[in-house]
Amino acid sequence: MVLIIITGGQVTPEIETPHSATILDVKRGIEERLNVEVERQTLWLDEIMLQDEDIVGNYFPQRYGVLRLSVTPLPGEPKCIIWVRYKNEHLGFVRIRETIMVVDLRSKIERRWGILSNMTLFHLDTEMIDDRPLSAYYNREFCS
Repeated sequence: MVLIIITGGQVTPEIETPHSATILDVKRGIEERLNVEVERQTLWLDEIMLQDEDIVGNYFPQRYGVLRLSVTPLPGEPKCIIWVRYKNEHLGFVRIRETIMVVDLRSKIERRWGILSNMTLFHLDTEMIDDRPLSAYYNREFCS
């Protein structure tokens, strides 16, 4: 088995896979963990773009490895639905583009619900940083 650490965004998932698995298998694992469609994923080992049919063990004969994930933006910059919860209470949702900055999402939440700016935003148990785009957190579950 190989433990693959996926970098590229603010969320860094780990995926365990057999040496005999293909890069496509790894992408399917990423889709399962991050909700990023396989077709939008490109995996890189240093400056080498890996192909779906490549075998994991050819790149990582050892027990772990690091791959960088880049995600193709959705065409037309559609708006995404972001569900907002505050102190374990579901407030509702906002529609916002995946390319906007976290600080802009924070402002929209403040305006809509009057929540103070000292709130902390999380996605997939990762604290979101204001000067990063939402896309850095693979927040694409509800984009259309």
